[in-house]
Amino acid sequence: MKQRIIFGLLCTVAGVFALCIRNTPLFVVIGAIVCVMVSLEINNAIKLKNKPMLVLSAVVAALVPVYYEYGYFLDKLPLNLSPVYLICIYILALFILMLVGYEKTKFSDVGMVLLGSLGLPLAVTVLLFLRDIDKFFPTQNYTKEHGLFLILFAMFCAWMSDACAYFGGRFFGKHKLAPKISPKKTIEGVISGALGCILANVILYAVFDNLVFAEPHNNYLAIVLMTIPLSLIGVCGDLTFSALKRNYEIKDFSNLVPGHGGVMDRFDSEVFVLVSLYAIINIFGVVI
Repeated sequence: MKQRIIFGLLCTVAGVFALCIRNTPLFVVIGAIVCVMVSLEINNAIKLKNKPMLVLSAVVAALVPVYYEYGYFLDKLPLNLSPVYLICIYILALFILMLVGYEKTKFSDVGMVLLGSLGLPLAVTVLLFLRDIDKFFPTQNYTKEHGLFLILFAMFCAWMSDACAYFGGRFFGKHKLAPKISPKKTIEGVISGALGCILANVILYAVFDNLVFAEPHNNYLAIVLMTIPLSLIGVCGDLTFSALKRNYEIKDFSNLVPGHGGVMDRFDSEVFVLVSLYAIINIFGVVI
C-alpha cells in the first residue's frame, strides 16, 4: 500500500507537470511516448512475436499525436497524404507482415495491433483536441483555460469515478456488477462513483467558472448531464480492458509503475471517456 501511494503521488506530479507544459511541443512528445507505451503494452499482452509488425506499430502510434500537431506540413508536398489513405496503407502493410510472418502471427493479432497503434493513440490524442478547443469552436468564446478545464474534466470523469466507486463499493457494495470480469465491482460502487464524480466536477467547474474563465457561463446543468454518461462509460472502459486481460491471462499490462501496473492499467477508463467526450462536444456543440 505504501509503495502504491508513493508512486501514485509521483504519477500525479508528472501529470501536473504535463498540464503545465500543455501548450509547448514537449506536450506532444509526452503524448507520443504515452502512445508508444500503450502500443507496446497491447503487443506484450497478446505476446506478439512478429518483430517488424511490433516496430512498425510502435512508430505509427508515436506518429498519431505528431500528425495531429504537425500534419499540416504535409499539405506542402505534391502528394495527397490524407489520414484516410495513410491508414489504408498501414493496414495493408500489417496484413503483408502477417503473411510474411504467418507461422508466428495470428490473424487476430492484426486487430489487436490496430487497437494498440491507432485506436488507443487516437483516443489519447483527444487530449490535444481538448487543449485546442478554442481553435475548433471560435464562435463560442472558448479560451486556453477552457481547454485545461476539459482535460481535467475528462480525467475527473474517469479517475474520480473510479476512486469514489472503490470506497462506495467497499462500504455499501452488495450487488455484483460483473463478477466474471471484475469480481470486486458492485452496482452500489458504480452509483457512488457517478455521484462522487458529479460533485467533484461541479466543484471543478465552479472554480473555473468563477475564478479562471474570463466570462462565466454558469452552465452547471451541462456539466451534470455530461458527467453522468461519461462516468458510466468510464466503468465500461475499465471492464472492457479487464476482460481483455482475462482473455490473455495477464494481471497487468506491464509493471511500469509499481503498485499500479502499466499505462493502460491507468488509462483503461480514460480512453473511453476521452472519445465519448470528443463525440459529445462535436455532436451536440455543448457550451461550458
